[in-house]
Amino acid sequence: MSGGGWEDAEVGDDVATALTLPPRAFTARAWLERELATVFTRAWQLVPERGGDDDPRPLAEQVAARGSRVPVTVAGRPLYLQRGWDDDELRLFPNTCTHAWYPLVMGPGRGPTVVCGQHGRRFDCTGRFLSQPGFAGAPDFPRPCDHLPALPAATWRGLVLAALDAAAPPLAEVVAPVDASLVRMPDTMTRAAAPGEVREVAGNWKQHAWNYLDRFHIAHIHRAPGGLADAVDLATYTTEVHDHAVLQWVYARDPADGFEPALLPDRFADAGGRRVFALWWFVYPNLALNYYPWGLSVNLWQPIADRPDATRFAWYHWVLDPARHAERDRRWLSAQVDAEDVDALAQVSRGLRSGFAVRGRFAPGEEVAAHWLHRKVARDVAGGPASTP
Repeated sequence: MSGGGWEDAEVGDDVATALTLPPRAFTARAWLERELATVFTRAWQLVPERGGDDDPRPLAEQVAARGSRVPVTVAGRPLYLQRGWDDDELRLFPNTCTHAWYPLVMGPGRGPTVVCGQHGRRFDCTGRFLSQPGFAGAPDFPRPCDHLPALPAATWRGLVLAALDAAAPPLAEVVAPVDASLVRMPDTMTRAAAPGEVREVAGNWKQHAWNYLDRFHIAHIHRAPGGLADAVDLATYTTEVHDHAVLQWVYARDPADGFEPALLPDRFADAGGRRVFALWWFVYPNLALNYYPWGLSVNLWQPIADRPDATRFAWYHWVLDPARHAERDRRWLSAQVDAEDVDALAQVSRGLRSGFAVRGRFAPGEEVAAHWLHRKVARDVAGGPASTP
């Protein structure tokens, strides 16, 4: 077996017979390195909110003005977002000078040009090289590689998303089914920043994504009495699989804990008066958009380079109804479910490191979404690195 062992890790198309990804996919550094070069270059990803600095505004607001720029990190790569000075377009650039690789943007700023702090190389807001001291009269200069390559970036419903490969599918295509479920939902929500919304947790990023997509564990990890299994009617739990995303939704046991029917498309309506507890959207590879009657809970499971057994977990809240948001822990069990999942994934991590972990099977009626995730990861990893700069 060569490389990281992804060559023989195929996940079959038939959920009834397919094997899961092998245990090494969750523990081997080579697997994680391969994922960062494949999975996390081909797919759109949420750009993490910029916490811990002097600007409390959401990231989308920080780059709303013409010429504004901020440094960001996506999949461990230093980048910066840049709003066009002349065309108002949002672009994403490597935060690495094309001369001697010094960072170009150290903090938020605004202006028609970016000047490297090491040797004075200057770029415009489209990434085009403009000038640098000492290069007057240099032959064959500037070359195409002296300009900064622009990567796809966009704002969507108050969030900033980016792709590291220009060949990524159009964002509108990726989020189309999500948008269809939100046609009656207000576009504007208020960002509610909170301490500790980004933290490190045990377990590979795929373990957390798998757990999120697993309806099977709700009756056991979030069991009754007093758990999520009490708050929802599990018999109505529905999974809808799309090309780039999965929707899971369920009716609340108490209609008072559900959405007002006017906020959702007619297909979610129930003649008996039941109301939807939540719309749980997962956008491949690592983003969860959890829509509740109080607003949006965003979960982002970020891989940490060279550490396949740990995940940087970001948990952002966007508020639609402040009164209901204040009751999220009592009525929608936000903190309880989070704590139960984090503990469960720490236990799974111990099992993976035990030396006794084997490739499992999928419960056909329960784990369709988990199978979808494993299959997509296996295909991306086997396909080889994408065309990044």
